[in-house]
Amino acid sequence: MENFFNKIKESFTNTTLEFETINITVDSIDWIDTHKKLRDEFNLKFFSWLSAVDWDNDVSVGEAPKESVSPNFEIITCLSDLANTNLIIVSTKIDKSDPKIESLVEIYGGANWHEREAYEMFGINFENHPNLEKLYLPDGYEGNPMLKSFELISREVKPWPGEVDVEGMPEESGSDKSPDG
Repeated sequence: MENFFNKIKESFTNTTLEFETINITVDSIDWIDTHKKLRDEFNLKFFSWLSAVDWDNDVSVGEAPKESVSPNFEIITCLSDLANTNLIIVSTKIDKSDPKIESLVEIYGGANWHEREAYEMFGINFENHPNLEKLYLPDGYEGNPMLKSFELISREVKPWPGEVDVEGMPEESGSDKSPDG
């Protein structure tokens, strides 16, 4: 792992190794080239997942971050080599006022549904995606439910995370007989 990490470090400046996972942070303009290089030069041909994080101080439900953050979306992918345990996390940040980034579908076909999910849940536009349509939400649904500013009515009724709602056990009837007799 250490040799592989050193080779990665030679190619990417903002790289760390934590818990047997290599983390690379890149500018969004380098998003496509980074993934091409990792696939072609480092044999990271398996696309595991893509997700996003909404970094914001404006939180509709729950507590705001303890320390102020610069509002942005962080886009994260996980890549690996099937022949060994090399695992890499790649992340970049994009502006929330114009949330767009180039699609990875031409490099990793497996990015297709992950990008569609991030589009639907966060409102991130993956440019040049072949089929950027909803996966989960019904037609006519408005909003992006994974945004921290999105109000969830169910959370208004019962805060989440909230206290665990545990019902008490029914009182024993005083009889040692089971209900089955």
